[in-house]
Amino acid sequence: MAVSQNPARAARRTRELRDKLESEQPVCFYCGYAEIVALRRVPRKLFEDHHLFGRNHDPSLTVIVCLNCHVVQHEKLLDVGVDLRSEANPIRRVATMIRAESVHLEALARAKRRQAALLETQLERPSE
Repeated sequence: MAVSQNPARAARRTRELRDKLESEQPVCFYCGYAEIVALRRVPRKLFEDHHLFGRNHDPSLTVIVCLNCHVVQHEKLLDVGVDLRSEANPIRRVATMIRAESVHLEALARAKRRQAALLETQLERPSE
């Protein structure tokens, strides 16, 4: 975040963003990016909490993601044929949710492999 000319105003904006995200230390669920400006909600609900199974399928299951990861996740949902429109047929709806969950779990697995590699890199460095 850029240095503000008014520290009180900057602190208030940061507090408001944290309140909107309902987290004291919000980070992207997938990549760990922690710049609060990139995690904030923007008009018309384009990039905010990512609904893991789609807003119309399970509106309550959300995670905070950065703008980049949110766009990537939606592209991956389209790639596997997840239709985010409301589905009346309960069997199709659950099948869609399972397919959406698989996209989420694949992204989570990639993130966990990256995190493990970072830790292993730390082990390989000599102690200072």
